[in-house]
Amino acid sequence: MSTVKTSFKALLTLLLLHDLSSATNLGDHVVYLQHTSVSLSLPPRTRQISGSGICININCSVVVTAYHTQMMAGKRNLGAVSVRTKKVLSLANSSDTNKAEIPASTGETLSYNLANDVSFVYTTKPVPHKSGARYSYKTFVGETITIAGYENHKVESQKGHIIGLNVPISLGSAHLNENLVLDIHSKPGASGSAVIDGQGNVIGMVTLSGHIKTATGDLPVTVALPLRTVAKALVLLDPDMGSMVFSNIPEEESTPAQMPAVLYQESDVPVDTSPIIEALSAVPAALPDAVGKLQARAEATSALTVNFIAKQCLVQGTSKPVCHELSINDGEQTFRKIEKDGKLGPAQKDFPKQQYGVWMESDWADTFGEIADNPWVFQGVMGDRYLFAAQATVADDRCRYREYSIGTPLFGGGHPEWKGPVACFEEVLTDKAFNVQVAFVEMYPGDDCVAQFIQTAIYYDWIKIEGATAPVLMPVKERIIAKLQGQKNLRYASVSWTGYKRFSAFHKIHF
Repeated sequence: MSTVKTSFKALLTLLLLHDLSSATNLGDHVVYLQHTSVSLSLPPRTRQISGSGICININCSVVVTAYHTQMMAGKRNLGAVSVRTKKVLSLANSSDTNKAEIPASTGETLSYNLANDVSFVYTTKPVPHKSGARYSYKTFVGETITIAGYENHKVESQKGHIIGLNVPISLGSAHLNENLVLDIHSKPGASGSAVIDGQGNVIGMVTLSGHIKTATGDLPVTVALPLRTVAKALVLLDPDMGSMVFSNIPEEESTPAQMPAVLYQESDVPVDTSPIIEALSAVPAALPDAVGKLQARAEATSALTVNFIAKQCLVQGTSKPVCHELSINDGEQTFRKIEKDGKLGPAQKDFPKQQYGVWMESDWADTFGEIADNPWVFQGVMGDRYLFAAQATVADDRCRYREYSIGTPLFGGGHPEWKGPVACFEEVLTDKAFNVQVAFVEMYPGDDCVAQFIQTAIYYDWIKIEGATAPVLMPVKERIIAKLQGQKNLRYASVSWTGYKRFSAFHKIHF
């Protein structure tokens, strides 16, 4: 086996895995809007137009909804239950160009400009029990979201992900270039629903749903207008109210986002995006069977790096560390998340997927085992260390890489899962007794991958562990960087292992 076949699997994910904050009450900020009319016929027929809206100002006396919902109400205005409507301001109007004819849930065909599908309902008094929502202009491909709106007079919600940002969408002569594309098939009547991020911020408003043809078939999607569009519409229609509610409205993005943006959080983790693999230069030396001695030492060490527990903490960029208890029992890894209160979560066998960015999975025993199995070239002496190297092509099948992603390539940033052999370069630094001190790997994925290259380095040290007769060679730190297509800056992450303890079948450890 190789150092990266199972031990250094580079796994890129574009999927945010956290849920909407439980503290967010979805019903607090969405409003049920309706208009009921009775036709002059025998027998009389009642026609009700209904939809959802989002509270814009603090006391919820201004509600944003989709213009096409107001269009279905005709000359009369939509209204919220228990309050009267003072006026409705709409970004779109009958003189708009670039209209599209779109079938409505009522069976009629509406003609309007997709880009101007915004109306604001002003009420004579605040809507009871409702309040203005927090908002954010920040969005990125892969983000986990919730859409919330009214269905049958009750607040309903659906979870999904953003799979496209500012994707050029055309319906007839109408074009919509500023949008959020969601992997949700919303039901008729969802227009005006709020798109909410994982922190409870409104980031958009649902405007359209349908299917888009892809190479693998029809893809059901929901299209939303980003919060930036809503904010600019209010400033245009009502400058005083717009400036009171919204601030620092960003400029319109001129091109579709190609990759998800990493939302870094403040932390005390130093920024370090320097190349990981150093320019190592060894002095040639005649050392009989150096590779054989490296492989023998690695195989012996592999047998000693099992049946231990450690605290593993992974940091993405400058975000806060995510820590797990990691146990290696007879070569099998088990992870248990360490919660804020110190309690341990349920056991899981797979490497815990992180929120975004570049993350790695490294198996202690397999790493040494693969060094023992692979061929190397002895480079020579570097002071009190030995240097070994290896270079492999795709055909050698020495290094394997895997990329996780979501979405579809139609929406810039979406990418199918990819795995397979890649070209790579590896270096191992040892002490004079052939104990591994650092293992470097650089991989070069193909054109079908998001990553252009990945570098990783695992650093080892002698750890004195209670219950062990002698110090044990264990990993203490890992650094990872990756260059992604369409991005100037490197993505980076780091891993640390601390608090090693001898594994017990009935262990109960609190860090």
